[in-house]
Formats: sequence, C-alpha cells, structure tokens
Amino acid sequence: MLKDLKIKHIRSLILKNGTDLNDEEKKLLEIILKSSERLSNAYQLKEDFRQIYETDQEPEVAKVKLEEWLAKASKFYSQVITTIKNHFDGICNYFYNRTTSGKMEGINNKIKVIKRQAYGFTNFDHLRMRLLIACSH
Repeated sequence: MLKDLKIKHIRSLILKNGTDLNDEEKKLLEIILKSSERLSNAYQLKEDFRQIYETDQEPEVAKVKLEEWLAKASKFYSQVITTIKNHFDGICNYFYNRTTSGKMEGINNKIKVIKRQAYGFTNFDHLRMRLLIACSH
C-alpha cells in the first residue's frame, strides 16, 4: 500500500492537522508512521506543538509547555528550535491576546505588489489612492 503512494501525498498527510484527517487518512497515516519510529516521534511532536497553540491557557502555562516541547524536540527539529529560541518572547506574546501579524503581513504583501505594478507612476496621489482602495477591503 505504501509503495503506491506518492511522496507528495505522504508529505501532505503528515503535515495536515491530525484533527482534520478523515478516517481513511487516519488509517493511512497510521501505516506510514508505523514504518518509521523517528517519523512517528517527529509527527507526534508536531501535533504536540500545534496543541499548545490551540489550547486555551494562561500565557505563563503556555510558556512552560513551549519550553518543555523545545527540550523534547531538539533532536528532531534543530533548526526550528534555534529559530524559536531566537524569537521566544515574541512567540510567547501570542498567548496574551491570541493574535498574529498575519493581516499586517497580507497588507504589506498587497502594498509590495501594487508598488511593483505601479512602477513608473509619476503622481504619488494616484499610488496612494490605489493603496487605500486595495487595503480597505
């Protein structure tokens, strides 16, 4: 059964949130994870990390859980651990009001695209109007 699966399909199953899997996908994922203990451990750590963010908890509790997760995950996700440690305080700030910078990143991306499309505009007011229209939705 595993031989028939494409790497892309296996990867998408592993990356998909465990709670979003249907019954067939759960069975298939179980077979995949049984094939490698290391992969199974890495998958469980991924799910544990996601659970920390989805559980409604006090910021201090979440910080402790993240520190515990970092200790467990260091042998599987070394580069990710370094990045998280470098930005730990900012990451933990999420738990104070559960907001991300996603909307701001989207607005910044829109602005960059419009600036690229508007190359050569000689009138700043036209560019400004275009930005205001695009970002008002």
